[in-house]
Amino acid sequence: MRTLSLVQIAEMTQGRARGSGQVDNVVIDSRKAREGSLFFALPGERVDGHQFVGDVLAQGGCAVVKQGTYDQPGVVEVADPLQALQDLAQAYLIAYRVPVVAVTGSNGKTSTKDMIAQVLRTRYAVHATEGNMNNEIGVPLTVLGLEEHHELLVVEMGMRGLGQIRRLTEICPPDLGVITNIGPVHLEILGGISNVAQAKGELLEAMDESGIAVLNGDDPTVRGQARSFRGKTVYYGLDAANHLVAKGIRLDNDGRPSCTVTYGGEEVPLRLSVPGVHNVWNACAALAVGLQFDVSLSSGAQALEKLTLSAMRLEVVRSPLGVVVVDDSYNASPASMKGALDTLAHMYCSGERVAILGTMLELGEIAKEAHFEVGRHAGECAQRLFFIGEFAEVMREGAGRGEVFATVEEFLSSMPEFEDGDLVLVKASRGLHFERIAKELLKGGV
Repeated sequence: MRTLSLVQIAEMTQGRARGSGQVDNVVIDSRKAREGSLFFALPGERVDGHQFVGDVLAQGGCAVVKQGTYDQPGVVEVADPLQALQDLAQAYLIAYRVPVVAVTGSNGKTSTKDMIAQVLRTRYAVHATEGNMNNEIGVPLTVLGLEEHHELLVVEMGMRGLGQIRRLTEICPPDLGVITNIGPVHLEILGGISNVAQAKGELLEAMDESGIAVLNGDDPTVRGQARSFRGKTVYYGLDAANHLVAKGIRLDNDGRPSCTVTYGGEEVPLRLSVPGVHNVWNACAALAVGLQFDVSLSSGAQALEKLTLSAMRLEVVRSPLGVVVVDDSYNASPASMKGALDTLAHMYCSGERVAILGTMLELGEIAKEAHFEVGRHAGECAQRLFFIGEFAEVMREGAGRGEVFATVEEFLSSMPEFEDGDLVLVKASRGLHFERIAKELLKGGV
């Protein structure tokens, strides 16, 4: 963050500054406060940041944004610290404006965001969302991470309900918006796929005729979002009707895809260093964005060859006993489950293909049907099947076979044996913490 005074921060947050001083970074975890830090005392599920105001100020060289009055220097008093964080980010981006690329979608947001940043860094100094900090706290923190040398901002925008992406676009107005896909996620909150589409469409609503939309043209629901969009639209995907088209997809023995990508008569080879056929779509989105910022197709493709993604996202690791673990435990939806299973089915395997699958959360009324279909697909892609969680029995019914466990703990207590050459996919919604299974498999004691 550029250096700001407490007086400037008070003006940007409609607060009141006590004392003077300057800060150059923002934290919401008091343990990360250092000299020049501005600590926002946010209320949390377990602890309230206001408990640590005194500790932060006692360090010296730090300042605090908190609710209510506080009779010490180094404090900005506000009515609502979260609102103040959002207001500060919004005002900061207005003061130090850079072009914004915003990414949303039901699946693939984080991987696509990482790929876009990789492509754009071939020509620009890019600041991007770290991990999946894509909510009402993460987006403002990302904006406030902009430094003077940055030329572009790539930000991921997530949602769990209507109006949330609209709010994020108020904080961080996009110049270019990417929608990766629209699928059945957060249905317990949103109620139906039409509401998911409406929520994702808020990204396009935030842009006028000067904006650019880069959309997955293979997804008819995404295409539907563009009907009322006033700006430029660029479609990507496998269908020949798209502007940027991938064709001839092949997977190597480790599940890493390669293909040919065409745009405007130009054709270049693309080879990804990360596994998963679904990453072809993510890469196409990144290449399409790059083209809007004058990054050539060949330069973008070369940049993507060197990309590595976050842990637990279809990460392929071999255990000491030779078991190949495909760790995709970060999250799960019907589309990402099927994509991971397809990758499992096409990867080289000298032993048995194994799928350890858990519950997909927040699917509402379609939960039973979705888990049955995932089970059916798993039965076509793997020889050994293990299902864990609330819908484990439903997945087994879909597959027609497999072992069922109520919890991760129950599975770990009777860990099955795997052999050298076995290929094991581990995947479930984040709330089930399937990384514990991957960790045990990689210890080699299986």
